[in-house]
Amino acid sequence: MKRIKHSRVLPFPAEILWTALTDSAQIEKWLMANDFKPVVGHAFQFRTDPAPGFDGIVNCKVTKVEPPTLLQYSWAGGGIDTIVTYTLEPVEGGTKLTVEQVGFKLSNILPRIILGAGWKRILRDKIPAALAAINDGQKDYR
Repeated sequence: MKRIKHSRVLPFPAEILWTALTDSAQIEKWLMANDFKPVVGHAFQFRTDPAPGFDGIVNCKVTKVEPPTLLQYSWAGGGIDTIVTYTLEPVEGGTKLTVEQVGFKLSNILPRIILGAGWKRILRDKIPAALAAINDGQKDYR
């Protein structure tokens, strides 16, 4: 498999998930420090601690923005050059968030395993915590 794909239904409206996915300060809470802007063509970086074979920088470029249902950007760093896509779909009980990262080469087995586990943890723990914090700050939101 040359891709990672994970989905989860979260008990929040798409607009709150969209904020978590497109606000630079929110993204830092669940992913990495960044200079993201939800503008097609915007080049940005994710920054984290270096690790063996990875300088801690992921170079990205926004390729699609369709609020509040689709966000896509390139992801290049640590020997990989892929595309990350977030799809939001309203469903009973909230919004289904799907994260897909495609374009891994056969030689990218270890990064794909590490990133796959990371995306699972992000969807299970980190994004729900960020969404709860956003929702608490918007008590009038309904």
